[in-house]
Amino acid sequence: MARALLETGRPFLWVIRADRGEEKEEDKLSCKEELEKQGKIVPWCSQVEVLSHPSIGCFVTHCGWNSTFESLASGVPMVAFPQWTDQLTNAKMVEDVWKTGVRVTSSNKEGVVEGEEIERCLEVVMGGGERGKEMRKNAKKWKELARQSTKEGGSSYNNLKAFVDEIAGAATSSEI
Repeated sequence: MARALLETGRPFLWVIRADRGEEKEEDKLSCKEELEKQGKIVPWCSQVEVLSHPSIGCFVTHCGWNSTFESLASGVPMVAFPQWTDQLTNAKMVEDVWKTGVRVTSSNKEGVVEGEEIERCLEVVMGGGERGKEMRKNAKKWKELARQSTKEGGSSYNNLKAFVDEIAGAATSSEI
C-alpha cells in the first residue's frame, strides 16, 4: 500500500490503527518519512467527516457495509480491497452493479495484492480515463439518491417514520 501511494504522487490520508499493544518492528513502515512528505498518516479519524470533504477523490476500503454506504452517501468513488465475508459481495456491487469503484485483484496464488495493482486501481479511479470519469459520475449520482431518500417523502424518511409510528403505537397500546 505504501509504495502504491508513493508511486501515484497524489496526496492522501491514511488511517493506520494502532494495536492496543506495543508496535512491533515488522509493523513499522520503512518509508514513513517519504510518505509523510506526500500525505498524512493518522491512527484514527471520523470517516464520515473525511468522506464528506470535497477534496476527497477516492476511498480505499475493505468494503464493510458501513464504509461502503458512507462512501456512496458521500459520493466518493472507491478502490475495493475486500478481505472476507460480506466485503466480497459489497466489492462486487461497487464494481459491477453501482459502477462506483474498482476492485483490487491478486495475480499470485498466495492471494497477496501487489503494490502495482493498488497503484493501477488508484489511477483508474483518480485518472482522466473514461472509466474513472464514469465512476466519479456514478458516485455523485448515488450521493444524490441517498439525499433524496432522506428528504420528507423519500423512501428512507418514510420507512423510518413508519417504524417510529409503529413503536409509538405499540407503546400506547401496551403491546411492548
